[in-house]
Amino acid sequence: MRDYIVQKFHHFEESDFVPGDSIRGAIIIFLAWTVPAFLFVLWANRYYPEVEFYQAAINEAIGPNLWNAIGAFGFLSFSVAAMFPQFSTPSLVSRQILINTYAIGCLTFGILLGQWFTFLSTDDLVWWQRGLFGITSGFLLVIVLFLNLLVWYLGFLLTSDSGKKSRFLRGMEQLNGLIRIPLGLLSAAIIIWVFLSEK
Repeated sequence: MRDYIVQKFHHFEESDFVPGDSIRGAIIIFLAWTVPAFLFVLWANRYYPEVEFYQAAINEAIGPNLWNAIGAFGFLSFSVAAMFPQFSTPSLVSRQILINTYAIGCLTFGILLGQWFTFLSTDDLVWWQRGLFGITSGFLLVIVLFLNLLVWYLGFLLTSDSGKKSRFLRGMEQLNGLIRIPLGLLSAAIIIWVFLSEK
C-alpha cells in the first residue's frame, strides 16, 4: 500500500510542503494584526471600560462567524484549485481568500488575547479560578492559533515562486486526474456539508 501511494504521488517533493522563508510573511501579517488589536483591548479595558463603542467593537470582533464563513469559502476554493491546477484563476482567488482569512484570524486572536490578559488580571478571581481559567482558555487560544496557521499554510501551498506556478500546484498538475478530482470533490463536499449544517 505504501509503495502504491509513493508511486502515485512521486511528483511531490518534501520541499513542496515546507514554508521555508515564506514563514516570515506569516509572522509579519500576524504581528501587524495581532499586536495592535491586543494593545487596543488592553487600552480600552484599562482606561475606557465604560465606553460602549469600544466594548461593542471588541465583542463583535471576538465572534468567529466572519472567520468561519470566509474560511469555508477559502477551503472550498482551495479544493477547486487543487482539482484544476492547470488554471491560474482558482488558485489566485483561493490564495487571496485564504490570506485575508488569516489576517482576520490574527485580528481576532489579538483581541481574544487582550481579553484573556484583562480577565486574568482582575481581582474578582481567586488563585485557583485564575489558574483553571488561564490553563483551559490558554489551551483553547493555542488551538485557535493553529487553526489560523492552517489557513495560512493552505494559502502558502498556492503561492507561486518567481511568478511561476507554485511547486504544490505543479505536482497536482502531474497527478492523475482520477486521484486529484475525487480528492478535491471529497474535500469540497465535506466543507459544503459542514457549512450548510451550521445553524
